[in-house]
Formats: sequence, structure tokens, C-alpha cells
Amino acid sequence: MTYLVNKDNYQISSLEMTVTVMSTILGVGILTLPRSLAKSVGTPDGWISILIGLIFNLVLVTLIIKLNQKINGKNIIHYIRETNKASFFIAKLLSMLFICYFTFILAFEARIVTEVIGIYLINQTPSEVAIILMYMATTYAVTKGMQGIIHLKLLLFPIVLFVLLIIIMFNFREFDYKSLLPVGAEGITPIISGTKETIFSFLGIEILFFFLANANNRKISPKGINIGLLLLSLLYISSTILAFSILGIETTKVITFPFVELTKEIEIIQGLIERLEPLIITVWIMTIFNTMSVFHFIATKILKEEFLSKMRGSSIAISVAIISFMITFIPNSIQEAFSFGGFIGYFGLGLTLFTIVIGFLYVFRSKSRDVKQSEVS
Repeated sequence: MTYLVNKDNYQISSLEMTVTVMSTILGVGILTLPRSLAKSVGTPDGWISILIGLIFNLVLVTLIIKLNQKINGKNIIHYIRETNKASFFIAKLLSMLFICYFTFILAFEARIVTEVIGIYLINQTPSEVAIILMYMATTYAVTKGMQGIIHLKLLLFPIVLFVLLIIIMFNFREFDYKSLLPVGAEGITPIISGTKETIFSFLGIEILFFFLANANNRKISPKGINIGLLLLSLLYISSTILAFSILGIETTKVITFPFVELTKEIEIIQGLIERLEPLIITVWIMTIFNTMSVFHFIATKILKEEFLSKMRGSSIAISVAIISFMITFIPNSIQEAFSFGGFIGYFGLGLTLFTIVIGFLYVFRSKSRDVKQSEVS
């Protein structure tokens, strides 16, 4: 198989970067966020938590892009490694942390796929079979390099977005805004409590640390990607307020995938068309495939560039899939899987913040050194 991780010099446009980030983020969150907010907030104010999470992630995206511009569009790990000899070990540590993170989140996404497929589609088929097929698909996508990954997203994301909008639009006929009142009845504490759930739902922006290295940083600005995050937040808010209004908060707390349940409430042309959950699951699997393929690609890319440069890229991709497959079934139940997802959320957020801080410290140190050298000369 031709492997393009090292050979791929594909330049990503601003639109492609925005679609890639949106498609990567829109994974498990769209199905599970209403339940998470119903449990953590316990009031109809979950949509406010989403707005706070959005603002936080808008700031993170802006910082990541500004950092990339200051390091001249380089991969953050490459930049740190090339600074001086002592930084070599920090770059390797950062590489290992990102490999672990992307492998873990790849396994978590795969585990959620098994649960959704088992509940709504093929409950008689062993979950291992479905996941093996998914990993085979993502491995094949990885072998096509960055350009192949991005073009898949450009192909599938409009379909996913169209179906999600149709489902939301038809559910709004049953929406009662009075179910969201009064606003802030129990104060700010529940809203803040739910903010961590919404911050995790935007995980995926960390791919910018690596994809921006293949973009002309003068053309990639925070504006386009932040508009994409705003659109995603509208999807999250719509799915959440619909679940709270139509299903009820107490019911939403105990439903594993509230957004799928919302599709059961849809009747088109007075019942002529109903039972749309197989459609939303099929479209959602496209979304998960998009998300998993990116995480699989970056984990493989870091491994090859930092640790296994002499190993075939396709072999590394297969190895990542095998390791991730073994991690997928460590949680014994859906509750343990969600707990694992919570751990990954904290891991990813902490790693993103750590990388931003380290990156700006190196930029500041580099500028200070240049100023001293210019004064000496």
C-alpha cells in the first residue's frame, strides 16, 4: 500500500481546515451531550453551558492559530525539538502524550460505535466484528495520507450536516420554549457544573497543532474555524433544548443517546415516513469514521516521525489499530466507557493547554535570545 504520511505535502485551504475541524469534533457529542447536560446541570439551562464552552474553545482555537503563526507554521513538536538539544526530551515526551491521547480517544470512539450499533442496528452481530471493520476502514483511509483524509471529510460532512439539520427542523414542530423557562432559576452553579461537559464536546481542536503545519498560516485565520465552532454549537444547543423540551429533563438523564430518540418522534406526511433512527445512525457512523480516521492518522504520523522512522507507515497504522482495538473493550459497561471518555476529556484538555503554554514559552525564549544576540552584535 502506498503510504503518504511523509510524502504528503498537501496544502490545506482555509475552508478545508474549517470543515476538517468541524467534522472531527462532531462525533460522540451530538448523541450524548443532552444526557450529560441533563445529569450535570439538572435544569433547562444546559444551553447556557454550551455557550460558555463555546467561548472557551474559541479562545483556545485563537491561541493555537496565533502560536502556529509565531512558529512560522511548523509542527509544534518539530519546533520544540529543533530549538536546542535539551528540548529534544520535551519534544519526545509531548509526542508520547499525544500518541497516548489519540490512541485512547480512537478506542473510546470505537467503543461508542459498538454500543450504538448494538442497540439500534445489528444487535445479533458480535461487536468485535463491527469494530474490526471500522478499524480496517480507518487504516485504509490513513494510508491515503492527509489529502485523502481531508477529501473524505469534504465528501461526507455535507451529507451528515444536511441529515442532522433535517432531523432538528422536523423536531422543532414539537418544541415548546416554555419548557426552558425560567432561565437561571437555580443560579449559576449548575450552569458552571455543566460547562465541563460542553468543553469536552469540542475536543478535536487539538488536531490544529498538526494540520496547521500543512497550511499557509497567512491564509488560515481564527475567524473561519471559529465560525465553524459557532455552527457546531448551534447544533449542540438545538439537540439539547429539543431533548429537554420533547423528552423531558428527567427522561433525558436516563436515555443513553437522546438525539437518536428524538428521531423516533418524527413523523413526515402524517406517519407515512417514520422510524428514521437507522438513517441517523448510518449518517452518524460516517461522522465517527471521519473523526476516527483523523485521530488514527495523527497517531500514526507522530509515531513514524518521532520514533519509528524506518518502519513502513502502513505497518504503524495497523499496529495503532490493534492497540486501540485492545483498549476498546477494557471498559466492561457503557457506564465505564463514559467514565473512560471523561478521563480522555480531562487528558485532552490538559494536554492542549500544556502544549499552548509550552509553545508560547519557547516562542518567548527564542525572541529573548534573538534580542540578546542582536544587542551583542
